[in-house]
Amino acid sequence: MKKILTLLFLIGSFFALNLNADVIQNQKLKNAINILNAFGTRNLKPNTKFTGIKAIAIIPDVTKAGAIITGSKGKGVFIAKNDDGEWSSPFFVNYTSGSIGLQLGYSSADMIILFKNSEAYASLFNAKDTISLKAEATGGVGNEVAIASDLPEISAFVEERGKTSGAFVGVSLDVARLKINAQDTNDYYERMYDFEDIYNNSPKASKYTIKFKEIISKYFL
Repeated sequence: MKKILTLLFLIGSFFALNLNADVIQNQKLKNAINILNAFGTRNLKPNTKFTGIKAIAIIPDVTKAGAIITGSKGKGVFIAKNDDGEWSSPFFVNYTSGSIGLQLGYSSADMIILFKNSEAYASLFNAKDTISLKAEATGGVGNEVAIASDLPEISAFVEERGKTSGAFVGVSLDVARLKINAQDTNDYYERMYDFEDIYNNSPKASKYTIKFKEIISKYFL
């Protein structure tokens, strides 16, 4: 009897962990949707969209990695235009930086990274599944950000975490890394997929994926 109860407990714990993992990834995507919606609302004129953007990373709640090392870290979502010109299914990623820390004195911030060139993130889908990020701080704030032709190949913008109004400020990135988190990605889709399958929209779109793509399409061509 004791063995049966132990087995039932282990089975229940397994399903509880998987359910919790799925909920966590759903919440990350919901946070990314809210951040992206705020970014588009504050930085675009009515009836306009960002153009020339090939991929987007949204990292909610980037925090300082330590009091002595001026680094930062966070987990977020990445989406890219595939070879058919469609936005891929979302990937879950880890962000780390060894040098910039959180600029402007922020202890926690939401970050958006825009890619204008597919070569800038190509290594994310090879065996390394990691890309190195380097971006100069851009002066574009407010409607100026919408002029994508004026942006560098990689642009990063942050806003202090918890603010209900304000502007996303352009920041520089140096010695920063973006890496696909395979476990978080598998948890979201509740099974294993090759990166190429996700890139080409093989997973069935959940309501969160559908909403995420709706927001992307609202602000980006």
